[in-house]
Amino acid sequence: MNLTQLKEVLKGEPNFRLKQVKKAIFQDLIEDWTKATILPLSLRKKLNEKCPLALNAKLFTSKDERTAKALITLKDNLQIESVLIRHPPRSKNFLLRGKDARNTVCVSSQVGCPLGCMFCATGKMGFKRNLEALEIVEQVLFFARYLKKLREKVTNVVFMGMGEPFLNYDNVLEAIRILNEKDSFCLGARHFSISTVGIIEGIKKLAKEKLQV
Repeated sequence: MNLTQLKEVLKGEPNFRLKQVKKAIFQDLIEDWTKATILPLSLRKKLNEKCPLALNAKLFTSKDERTAKALITLKDNLQIESVLIRHPPRSKNFLLRGKDARNTVCVSSQVGCPLGCMFCATGKMGFKRNLEALEIVEQVLFFARYLKKLREKVTNVVFMGMGEPFLNYDNVLEAIRILNEKDSFCLGARHFSISTVGIIEGIKKLAKEKLQV
């Protein structure tokens, strides 16, 4: 998904088209523009050509299906991993069953990592580049679509995958804002967690943001 190309395609379209497009991506969780039937057929074809939604990803699931890992190949052929952790409901009360179930997506923020922590496999592979905000968002959308088929949804996002989030501060915060927006994915700010090795400057900067992360 390329936001610049998306805006380019929507040039000349009525203002309400952007709202319809956001709903199709973030709420209807479409994987292909042909399914966005609220849009004109000609626009759907153009969006499929210029702004495809499908990710180049391989999915691996555990035997109990409580965890799933996506190996995602990016546009430049670099690869990242993203993980879904499904927490079953704790309550045995039939009326409450499912209310406290959680589905956590663990996202990557960088391709590799520059810190080189000895205990971390990512650190040993070296640093390639920062992920763009939408490349982070797409990891969440990938598993949101997967869970939709199971009639479940993403409840939490944690930045504990590849990379140090605070060394890609601007893109990480932009991804959170996109996923937090009411007219997009609408995931509450308190449902995001950022894991860090201890980048003090990043921690202080986040504390000043108008976000309850």
